[in-house]
Amino acid sequence: MMMNAAASAQRTLIGKGAQWLTVSIILLGVSACGGTPYVDSRREAGQTSMVGASTPDRVAICYSSQSTTPQEVLKLADSECAKTGRSAQFSHQSQVACNLSNPTRAFFSCVANP
Repeated sequence: MMMNAAASAQRTLIGKGAQWLTVSIILLGVSACGGTPYVDSRREAGQTSMVGASTPDRVAICYSSQSTTPQEVLKLADSECAKTGRSAQFSHQSQVACNLSNPTRAFFSCVANP
């Protein structure tokens, strides 16, 4: 009788582990679909200086290549550079730099309009 109770407890633990694994895979799959691209220009509360990757001369855009086109990323960077009367020029990008839903960070230089 003790063997049955131990085996039942082991099956229950394995079942719970499988449930957590399934939920984790689903959540990871949903987050990999990609979110809305955004300018990485975070600030600490009460501070005027930026702690994100963007500066007035360099715009950093976080995005997912699965759900965002290069034209959308450039349009967002252009809108940021336009705030200082300039336009965006692609510089480089890095992978796994932002968050799970927007893992790619693209950098643009704000240059004088032609």
